[in-house]
Amino acid sequence: MRAWELRRAAAAFFMPNRCPFCGDIIGMREFWCTPCCDNLKMLDDPGEIPEGLDGFAAVCAYTGRARSAVLRLKQGYYRYPADAFAVLIVENAAELIQQADIITAIPSTRARRRELGYAQSELMAKMVAEISRKPFRRLLKAVPQKQEQKQLDAAHRRENARGAFELALPCGVAGRNVLIIDDVCTTGATLSA
Repeated sequence: MRAWELRRAAAAFFMPNRCPFCGDIIGMREFWCTPCCDNLKMLDDPGEIPEGLDGFAAVCAYTGRARSAVLRLKQGYYRYPADAFAVLIVENAAELIQQADIITAIPSTRARRRELGYAQSELMAKMVAEISRKPFRRLLKAVPQKQEQKQLDAAHRRENARGAFELALPCGVAGRNVLIIDDVCTTGATLSA
């Protein structure tokens, strides 16, 4: 049993494992219930690759129960949707993961991380790294933005995201394939930054 499996088993001992989409109790080795998985709108073609990226994958549409699960994760109510989304990423972006030398995440600001107690994209990225046996590194650090992205239209998102990140670890990434994981991609502005 791998470390992430042991963590899930230990957590299930204290509280039941729940589907991140509907809240129903599910088995210890499950990440979601079958009805919810069947109702997710999976994306075979995620659309245009955001500027500055060599590849791109989006797992499911940001609608319905998937949207609700992401919002619960982003608002600090529950961490467990991160595991389910990580497994969906592993299952649906296998080629990109295989090509990656390092996995990282779009970082949260320090203030946001303190408020939630975690960085949601980092939770997903660490789980993807564990499952795929790839190294996870915090390569980026967030520079506080003028406004929250969710409040802006596409043009203003691109402008607001410009300069939003700096390299936290400037050495060791030249010539390497880096897989960047984010929780939501609306316009691609954050990933392009």
